[in-house]
Amino acid sequence: MRRKGLYLLACVFLLMVGCIGKAEQKEVKTSEVVLYVPVPNQDEGQKVIDALSKAYGDDPNSIGDFIGSPRCPDFLEGHYFDGNTLVLQVRGDTLRARKILEEVSRSKAFRIEMMTDSIFSEKQLKDLLDELNRRYNALPEGKLKANMMMWGSTLHFIEVTFIRNTPEARAEFRRLLMDSPAIRFSGPEEPVRNNVTGVSEAHGICLYPEYTVYADTASTASFILMNGSNEAITCGEHYFITYEGKDGQWYELPINTFAVDIAYYVTPGSSRQFVARLYPEVNGNASGRYRFFYEVSLESRENIRMMAEFRLTDNYEKAKRAEKTPIPKTTVKNYVEAPKEDEQTVYQVVEEMPEFLGGMSALMEFIRKNLRHDKAEKRERVIIQIVVDKKGNATNPVVLRSTNPALDEEALRIVSLMPKWKPGRQAGKNRNVKFAFPVAFKPSVQNTN
Repeated sequence: MRRKGLYLLACVFLLMVGCIGKAEQKEVKTSEVVLYVPVPNQDEGQKVIDALSKAYGDDPNSIGDFIGSPRCPDFLEGHYFDGNTLVLQVRGDTLRARKILEEVSRSKAFRIEMMTDSIFSEKQLKDLLDELNRRYNALPEGKLKANMMMWGSTLHFIEVTFIRNTPEARAEFRRLLMDSPAIRFSGPEEPVRNNVTGVSEAHGICLYPEYTVYADTASTASFILMNGSNEAITCGEHYFITYEGKDGQWYELPINTFAVDIAYYVTPGSSRQFVARLYPEVNGNASGRYRFFYEVSLESRENIRMMAEFRLTDNYEKAKRAEKTPIPKTTVKNYVEAPKEDEQTVYQVVEEMPEFLGGMSALMEFIRKNLRHDKAEKRERVIIQIVVDKKGNATNPVVLRSTNPALDEEALRIVSLMPKWKPGRQAGKNRNVKFAFPVAFKPSVQNTN
């Protein structure tokens, strides 16, 4: 009986081992089904997006815009590409969700990402971003608003970029706008040392401040670029400013570095005015020496870093009496006096540039919602220039950088749909001002196959 009992125990043990072995084998087989398999491109994922757009989207002509629509199931909260692999964000029963999504898309070419309380989906971020934009637009002008450079959604968070990313700035944001674990902050906390130099004159090209001194509370400083050379020069929107610290070292003045990459041409004998923003409400600018840096390119492709030194003062009477900087002698012979202003004068740069209501993020969202992507064969960008007239109308659209006629036509169509802008202003008056922005196209599923 004892041997029989031992034999039974041994059988039970072997049976348990066998079951464990089978379970382990089964687990391995299951894991093999969901292993990440690299794919050569995003074509298969785009097919899934196309199918889900037709099944769940509000607009059959819009590809990828189905998250949050009334037809979209509640469990599906977002999608993105991880390399070439499509990831669908799902909340709840992922096995059930996968079965439904495979049946609708007739494909298995996607990965499921299960949403938790600590992971934020595309839908959640979109709702938060909409609310953030609403609160920002309602926020009075002030230090916080001036400090916010840009913001938008990443894969799992909303990233807000400050001109100065200090603890005080973050606390003010949470107090006045939004306090959410879904928001991350970026930007420099302290000014960066920068002792670079440039030239104020080269090859007959000269850069100098319009006035000899500005108040330390001034929001802008203006500079004149004069082309006294024998060839045209090219310049853009990018600039940076440094200031002399108490230690004798030079530091970058934190500013909004966002700029559209467009080119201005300054012909021989002509000039261009450039207005730089100083952000005194953010930086608390001190009196002292400052340097404005601006890069220009000759037709011969030589790049020159131009530098103009200027001063800020806390003597406001002196600032009011400041005279314009004399025209440098090196370029007097080629200087062309600017024509007197009339009602039709169009400015390149003014103290207050035109603004789409809601800012650049609202402009990009307006373009995204109204753009048709069915004419693009690959990711493309068309650069459009408009003139925002004194009444805020977007007029005289032209293509600065073309891709193909079909996309150019579509980008120009977007301009025709635009609401009124906030007009640009100079010396307290509305002005006609040129403004350029990109229109980004992405390919439709039909054109990527």
